[in-house]
Amino acid sequence: MRITTRMMTTRYTSSLNNLSSGLNQLNYQISSGRSFTKASENTSAAISAFQLRRDLSKAEGYQNNISFAQDTLSNAESSLMNINEMMQTAGDRILQGMNGTLDSGDKAIVARDLRAIQGQLFQSLNATSAGNYIFGGTETEAKPFSLNTAGSLLYKGINLDDITNEALLPGKADIESKLKKDSLFIDIGLNLKFDPAETNALDSSTAFNLAIPGINFTGSGMTSLNGYSRASEAPNNLYSLIGAIATEFESANYSRDNVDALYEHFQARVEDVGMTVSEIGSKTSYLEFMSNRLDSESANMLKRQTEVEYADPAKTIIDFKSQEMAYNAALQMGAKIIQPSIFDFMR
Repeated sequence: MRITTRMMTTRYTSSLNNLSSGLNQLNYQISSGRSFTKASENTSAAISAFQLRRDLSKAEGYQNNISFAQDTLSNAESSLMNINEMMQTAGDRILQGMNGTLDSGDKAIVARDLRAIQGQLFQSLNATSAGNYIFGGTETEAKPFSLNTAGSLLYKGINLDDITNEALLPGKADIESKLKKDSLFIDIGLNLKFDPAETNALDSSTAFNLAIPGINFTGSGMTSLNGYSRASEAPNNLYSLIGAIATEFESANYSRDNVDALYEHFQARVEDVGMTVSEIGSKTSYLEFMSNRLDSESANMLKRQTEVEYADPAKTIIDFKSQEMAYNAALQMGAKIIQPSIFDFMR
């Protein structure tokens, strides 16, 4: 078989182009650090890289949700600590007012101080975080607490004093339970699931409940108190309860027994604030645990991504130098194999 110069030139050019292409690819790997530029170059690695990038993106979203939740809980804890301090101050003022040596003018001053604490409490109950109301449960864009014309405290438009009274709220006997169980779920990487058997209701164990319903620590409804003769029942919510004690100090018919009964009831209600602070602490600790777990998972995924997507620098440089030597050798060999002809000198 006769091998023509044209055949030699064609084969040589093809081989040289392959060497040049390989050299360019290795040069790109060195400059970019990536082991492939197109999915077609390494399909399995490209699929793994896509999955890793998707999982990393999800982890970043979970971390953003956790950061938002942590900020909200931090602000809620600060507000509740302030409320707790207010209640301690109110308790101290009540004890001072119960001193038998005080006259009506002194008791009026104590009542005025309690009214001021009432106003501070109302403002704190409508505390916000990032423009959202902290203690509104699911509804974060509307003020959860308000006052009616009679000065009674309302939660989501419902009088807290009447909330368990079926006669005043027909058909809403269980509304207190529903409000206390109010929820605001966010996804923090617990494998969010919905139950198709319950009209795609969210499985609460697969999400984080960020809601802090204000009704849980303010109190609601009315309670009969031993020794309290001003009315058949006393309010359970802290705002109205402080107001009732202030009214006793303002009354011309001041009754130490009434104040004693209300103060004891007040102390019991203040404990709910402390319990809510503890609940927030537990939630914060859980978020910190989840954040650390996601950090660890993300670090592992980044390590895996490096192994899948990026080339080994040392190996790539060695391969590049070998390819460069082969390319230069091919150029030298080509100069010897393909002899010049008369056409190379024609211009």
